Amino acid sequence: MESVDPLLIAFLPKDIRSMFFPYASVQLGALLLNLILGFVLASVIGYHFRKYSSAFCNRQDFSRLFPLLMLTVILIITVVKASLALALGLVGALSIVRFRTPIKEPEELIYLFLNIGIAVALGAGQTLAAIVACSVTLVLVTLVKKRHAKSFEEHGLFLSLSYVKTDENTQSDISLNSLKSTLERHSVRMEMRRYDTDDVRFDATFFISIKGAQDVDQLVNELKSHYSGINISLLEQHNITGV
Repeated sequence: MESVDPLLIAFLPKDIRSMFFPYASVQLGALLLNLILGFVLASVIGYHFRKYSSAFCNRQDFSRLFPLLMLTVILIITVVKASLALALGLVGALSIVRFRTPIKEPEELIYLFLNIGIAVALGAGQTLAAIVACSVTLVLVTLVKKRHAKSFEEHGLFLSLSYVKTDENTQSDISLNSLKSTLERHSVRMEMRRYDTDDVRFDATFFISIKGAQDVDQLVNELKSHYSGINISLLEQHNITGV
């Protein structure tokens, strides 16, 4: 390294000298700058993920991993680009390491790949390109998300239903088809997650998207009128783990 006195290096033992001052040494100033920029960009991407993502996960906890991923990839690319031998060694090391993560949705993977792409650019010395690419990508995605939200406003809810047929409500028909028809009339989108039933009881879990609170009131009133004594539970999907 040019910033270290050559005389000082000469007095160090050979193995120590090769450990701290290899032939293809990394520029520590550039590495430090890229690590700081990477942390800032990962934090911005994490904020964007928490605010605009529709993934059914704990977005708060998931986004906290972005800076760590960003800094790790920057370090790997910075070190590997200085030596062909290190690059070949990295290929061999990664071939025996397998990562099994509980990622369920494509949107989570997309944000992870965005972090990795920006980190690779920073580690390769393309600092300006990384900043421009990250800024343009997030701005364009934000515009698309806001435009989509204005034209199609909806709120996601998990709906849990529990109903027991008694002597007082024997006329009520336990039918999945009629239940789904009721939900479709009052929701923009409906997905069945679980349904358990027998002769006198059913338990069901649905994910529904609604446009306003009045739709929830109408849905609850119709379910109560058709299934006397039904238990209804609603849970907002924001920042919870997907079912």
